Amino acid sequence: MTDALLSQRRQKTRLIFIHAFLRLIVTRDLDKITVSDIANEADYGRWAFYQYFESKEAIAFAAFVYWMNELDAYVLSVVKDLASPEREYRSWNILCRAFEQQQAFFSRLDSLIASEWYSRAKEFLVEQFLSHLRTGRFALMNGVRPEIAARLYVVSIMELIEYWHSHPETESIDALVDEFFIFIFNQAPPNRLAK
Repeated sequence: MTDALLSQRRQKTRLIFIHAFLRLIVTRDLDKITVSDIANEADYGRWAFYQYFESKEAIAFAAFVYWMNELDAYVLSVVKDLASPEREYRSWNILCRAFEQQQAFFSRLDSLIASEWYSRAKEFLVEQFLSHLRTGRFALMNGVRPEIAARLYVVSIMELIEYWHSHPETESIDALVDEFFIFIFNQAPPNRLAK
């Protein structure tokens, strides 16, 4: 078997485990899911799970990265022909709506929020967004180094989403996206300008 074929097979099996985990996390909190549960859902043994992941926290992070990469690709495909700042505004709408739709997933990971997992997720997002700033896919905070802008952006959006999640009485997600746009660009959002 060639290395490429072996690598494809490993990636496919890894994704089977991730999808199994995602099916389970929709119905149970992370602390109620065991490695055996994930392996059974994937139709593999525990030993196979440990060939790909060191723990259920590791697969939770891998599922998050997988989801964010899929979401990132989708956002880029939707906003590629838009000019800044409409491009950023539209991307934030998509991002926040995706988090809104996946609220059950994130609420079931509450035990990880105060952990190293949260820091790893933040660093992953900073690197992902930094690559977008460096390649010019997005414009943000003119005059601020991309490394700083990416950190400020990621922390701000994470705080916004956490605030919205913990305050259900808050206005709609659209209103929060508008406020975030005003915070970043210090101007009315594109949807308000068009009215």
